[in-house]
Amino acid sequence: MAGEQLGLNHLKLTAHLVAKDAVRYTPAGQPVINCQLQYQGQVEEAGAARKIEMNISAIIIGPSYRLIETMELGQLAEFEGFIAHKSLRSQALVFHITNINFN
Repeated sequence: MAGEQLGLNHLKLTAHLVAKDAVRYTPAGQPVINCQLQYQGQVEEAGAARKIEMNISAIIIGPSYRLIETMELGQLAEFEGFIAHKSLRSQALVFHITNINFN
């Protein structure tokens, strides 16, 4: 769209890898791994501390899949990427990981 700004859909989350599937391949031959991330922490909202515990579904597509493949379950890392619908037919949101920084 004209005038649309780039980079508005950007998520950076420090979380633990708690589950991961085996690598699979798209029809175009791209490697894909689905995984689950877990975040526990505290944030400030409306001037008060709020405890957050959540799991988020995530996916990594392309050569970066090796970063998830080699991670141990429970490992902490900083995940970067964007949020999108799971598919054209699903309104469920999934975190698409584009970069991982290990702590």
